[in-house]
Parts: sequence; structure tokens; C-alpha cells
Amino acid sequence: MPIKKRHIVRLLFKTRRGLLQAKKYNKKAKEFWKNKEPQMIEEITRILEKSSDKDLVKISRDFVERTNFPELTCKLEEIREFKRILKHFGSDIVIPDFVRYGTRTGFLTVVIAPALAAAEGLGDVDEKNIEEWLYGIGICLPVSADVCDSVLDEEVLKHTLIPHKTWIICHKLGAALIFHIGLKHVREIKTTKKIQDKIMKRLNKGIKKVSEKQRMDFRVKNMRYVPLSLLEEIYDGKICEIESTVFATIPSQRTDIVKMFEQGAHFFAGELQIADDFEDLLGDVNINKLPELPNPSFFLTYCIDSWKDGERDVKKIMIEAAKKTLEKGDEYHGKVIEALNKLPKKFKTKPFFEVTLWYYNRVLNDRFKQFLKGKTYPDVRPQLLKILK
Repeated sequence: MPIKKRHIVRLLFKTRRGLLQAKKYNKKAKEFWKNKEPQMIEEITRILEKSSDKDLVKISRDFVERTNFPELTCKLEEIREFKRILKHFGSDIVIPDFVRYGTRTGFLTVVIAPALAAAEGLGDVDEKNIEEWLYGIGICLPVSADVCDSVLDEEVLKHTLIPHKTWIICHKLGAALIFHIGLKHVREIKTTKKIQDKIMKRLNKGIKKVSEKQRMDFRVKNMRYVPLSLLEEIYDGKICEIESTVFATIPSQRTDIVKMFEQGAHFFAGELQIADDFEDLLGDVNINKLPELPNPSFFLTYCIDSWKDGERDVKKIMIEAAKKTLEKGDEYHGKVIEALNKLPKKFKTKPFFEVTLWYYNRVLNDRFKQFLKGKTYPDVRPQLLKILK
């Protein structure tokens, strides 16, 4: 998500120190993922090569038991079919394509830099522990969840060489393998037994909650109307919980400050999801993505509520829904700031968070204003009418 020139000018008036830290940690985040992407490819490939078919079935079964998604189970015959395709086309083609598709979301770009800034700001986390924690919990587990979504939503990559059915098997097994790899790296964090136990307890709680809400999210996708209370529960338990789990498990002795980061990350994720919902409404000409109605979303629920109240002007419905959605995003932002303000004044990376949170709130507001210009109304209107009528 590039920073626009007008944002840079505004940022210059905020804090020079914050800008320098933002530059530093965003650069470190890119370098971190640049090193970890080939590692993820290599680890997946190695497990596939060294594991028997029955071993892979067990990894899949263990993953399904933890996440409670029987739809993601890989049977023995499916494993054999995938290995046959893998042998035919080569793991050097299939696995990198899968990893690149599984890590395509913007989540990676908005978690790595803040996580690095938080851990290094705490000052008592060993560099090796930061690496294991951030890769295992901050990357592998969220990517596994995203891949699960791709399978459940039937939005897996349409590969030019691999049959669609086999490509789905690749995603189901890939989600399990990345989850397996993530837990392996968490166990390699070298810290006190008390902190390790705390990490595992919070991680297990997060996995359980995300899985429950992911299941709920999957169920409501076929519903015409999702009540606000249920929608808030899904956002809180799936989207927000993923990021709050990452920050809640920082391997640090300074548990009071870690708790502040957990709270801030929770609401930050909610604000970012609102911004992403506006991005769906706008589309993206750079990747040929057409404007689409985010479903489920606060925007859609607000639209349906207006229709139920008797409003029939679809343009007016969309405008009012967008305004209410922005209010929801700003509500999340306010709670993020509350958490930020609890950090000690001399916390050395606090300027990074001040600038970063300011910037992403500008992104949210800019996307809202862009939608109100109405250029994508003609694309969204027919999608909305199909649900309203």
C-alpha cells in the first residue's frame, strides 16, 4: 500500500522521528518476508518429500481436529493424487505458485512491520526469538487461515497446468502443512517455561476462537442478511483475533505492555478490514479487480437495514451505508488510539505507531471519499439490487 505524496507532506508535519522509524521497520518487514518466503517454500517441499502418504494424512487430520473444518480433510487417495501431479510438474513449479497465492493478501504487509517495532521496542526479546515467533505465529498461522478461506470460498488459484480438483487438494494440504510448520517454530522459541506456557495458552485460545468464527463466517456467506450483532462477533472473533493473537504472544517478560499491544492490534485489524471493504467497493485497476460488494460486511448490512426501513433510492442507501461504515471504522480507530496512549511516553518505537496509525486512518477516510464520488456505483448497484429485491 504505497504512501501518496499528499500523505507524505502531512506526515512531515507529524513527527520526523516517526517517519524515520516507519521507513526503517517497513524496510525490515520487506527484508523479513523476502527471507521467509523461500524458507516457507523449502519447508513445505521438504515435508512433502520426506513424509509418507500416511504421515501427510495424519498432519491433515491433526489440523482438521484443531480447526474443526472436516471440509479440509485430505484422504489417502487425495494425497496420492497430489503427489502424482507434483511429480509430473515438479515441486519447483507447484509449491512456489501455491505460496505466492497463499500470501497475496495485504495482511502480511500490515503485521510484520508493527510486530517488529513492538518486539524491538520492548527491548527484552532475543533476535532469534523474534524471528521464530513472527514467522511461526505472525506469518504461518494467518496464511494458513487465509488458505482455508480460499478453499471454503472456492477461490483457489486457477492454475494453467494443474487440474482444478488437484489444486484444491494442494490448498487443503498446504493449509495443514503451513499450520504444522508454524507450530514447529513456536516450539523453538527459547524462553522461560512460564513465558512459553503463556504463549501456548494464548495461542491455543486464539486458534480456537478464530476457527469458531471462521466457521460462522463460512455459514453466513449464504445468508441474505447478517445482523450487526452477528457481524460484529465475526469481525471480533476472526479478523481481529488473528492479529491480537500475534501481538499477545510476543515472547517478552513485559506482559503489561504486551497486553496493550494485544488490545491495540485487535482494533487495528478491525479498522483495516473496514478499509478493505471500501477497497472491494472501489476495485483495483492495477490488478484488473472489478468493484464488488463485500459480503458479509457492515456496508451490506447497513444497506439492507435502509431497504427494510422503506428507502428505495439505491444511491442514497449506498451513501448512508458508506457513512455508517466509516463511523464503524473510526470507532475501531478511536479504540486503537486509546491502547496506544497507554504505552509509556518513552517507549522507543511509539513514534512508529503514531505515524502508522495516522496513515492507515487516512487510507480509510480516503477510500470512503473516493467511493462517495460515485464512479463505482454502477458496478455495485446491480449486485446490491439482487440482494435487496
